[in-house]
Amino acid sequence: MNILKSVKIKLDASELDWCENHAKKIVEHYGGNGSNGSGTYNHNKVSSNMVGVKCEVATVKWLKNNGISKEDIAENFIHFTNKKLKGDIALYEEKDILEVKGLRPHQWNKFKRMIPPKQLNICVRNDAILIWGIATGDKKNREVKLMGWNHSYEVKEYGRYIRTICDNMWLEEDSLMRDMKDLIDLIND
Repeated sequence: MNILKSVKIKLDASELDWCENHAKKIVEHYGGNGSNGSGTYNHNKVSSNMVGVKCEVATVKWLKNNGISKEDIAENFIHFTNKKLKGDIALYEEKDILEVKGLRPHQWNKFKRMIPPKQLNICVRNDAILIWGIATGDKKNREVKLMGWNHSYEVKEYGRYIRTICDNMWLEEDSLMRDMKDLIDLIND
């Protein structure tokens, strides 16, 4: 059995405040709390958006902690209304495109690696790397876990369709998820 170690990142108070404010901006942009949101997930809540934003911020922090300079990291998630940008994070002027997918801790064992099919197709077209994370939807818990990663084409090839709160492609097999330490080697290659 392939046992992977998650990477734990602790966000500080200012990062958590930023995540909450950014999640509020996303909610307002997509119609306000309780609306259908972007249309993909059919709900729009600050707490739900906070999960994803915390995972994105933690991914950037992890990249910097692993020697990627801030000048080489484009935090596209900050500019979420700009649909021309590729992925949540772009490295080295789009040499590597990262899409970060977050779940709440209690959802991980049941759902793990999922992405809506339409978004997956865009990721495959952009040759994006998918990073799988877990975080709570609040500022109380500072810890974010980056569970692993996959090439988007792997989810397309080995995933299966499943319906949860929306349509998803699910990479069900745990052994197919890659270890975060291997991602740094790939990025630096």
